[in-house]
Amino acid sequence: MLRTTQDVVELRRWAEARAARPCREEASGRLALAMPGESCPAELAEVGWEEFEPAFSYSRAVAVYDDAPGGRRCFVGAYDEAHAFVASCRACGSAGAQDAGAAR
Repeated sequence: MLRTTQDVVELRRWAEARAARPCREEASGRLALAMPGESCPAELAEVGWEEFEPAFSYSRAVAVYDDAPGGRRCFVGAYDEAHAFVASCRACGSAGAQDAGAAR
């Protein structure tokens, strides 16, 4: 099931359980996670959690992640972008989303 959160500690626990690495674009501040065997998305560089966490909180980002066992799907972005990501997953017949405290 997809979950949404603005809790960076919750996101970090999920990511570390899957060996995902935080990524950030220096110019725009855009954030993402790279899963094992994948590179950070284009124009993003791998960073440490000590850089990712304050950037996530400061930007009031929302994370959408799949909490199913072995789930690897994840999105990090603004509230409207996260909402669109969930809607696109629903349109494809993916698991529904559960709000875990994401605010507008």
